[in-house]
Amino acid sequence: MDHTPPRPEGLAVRRLDGGQVEGVLDDVFTRGVRCRLLDTGTDGIPGAPEAPQWLLAELGDGRITGACPGGRWRRSDHPSTADLSAPALRPATDRWRVLEVLVFGPRAQIRLGEGAEDGWISADDPAPLPEWLRPRDRSFLLQGWNGRAHSRTLGGDVPFSATSEPSGTRAALPVGWTDFTGRARPRPGGRGAALESAGTWLTVREYWASDPGTGAVGVAFHRLTGMRSGAKPTGPEFDVGTGDEIAEEERRW
Repeated sequence: MDHTPPRPEGLAVRRLDGGQVEGVLDDVFTRGVRCRLLDTGTDGIPGAPEAPQWLLAELGDGRITGACPGGRWRRSDHPSTADLSAPALRPATDRWRVLEVLVFGPRAQIRLGEGAEDGWISADDPAPLPEWLRPRDRSFLLQGWNGRAHSRTLGGDVPFSATSEPSGTRAALPVGWTDFTGRARPRPGGRGAALESAGTWLTVREYWASDPGTGAVGVAFHRLTGMRSGAKPTGPEFDVGTGDEIAEEERRW
């Protein structure tokens, strides 16, 4: 029996060498500037020099988040959100704190593993795929409770939010905050109503894999693509009355 997991379809992954890993750490944590590797790409992975970049670093003593829509990062370890963040990461001395670092944009994602000993960059593979194996874009609500007493956008050139929930959980999110709302939107032809929602979202691209033995298909890889606020950026939409998913072609009216 082969226990090797099936390869995600539509995904290109390249391993980073030591110099590239060092470059990512230096750009994001030491100099606080745009990640050059996401700008240039490498080994068939295209660059996106004008795209926004985001950071999610899971450390042994907490989390650092960040956003870089232009030339420099605003990270959660900066003074305005330091109480919601892990302390600054100094790659020269304390990379042992790293559990996982994700630096990502709409086109590609860099992942550094535990201790930043290894790294990978992933993006779409342009090879054609059947419809049922093409990557799917999803969006998920970010943590935070409605109302300014719980979640609010902070001042500054780069949007950042301080959020909390009734449980006491708090976070610093590298995106402007929008409270969650939902309303029923009438569908054409009197066919019920669709649920239309707004909020603060993490966007993700899902990649599928097919088991060669059984033919079963499931999600095999997630690539983070961004954070945004406002109307829900991706489907699915559901009929308010029946709970049925509304087909893509029915949403384009």
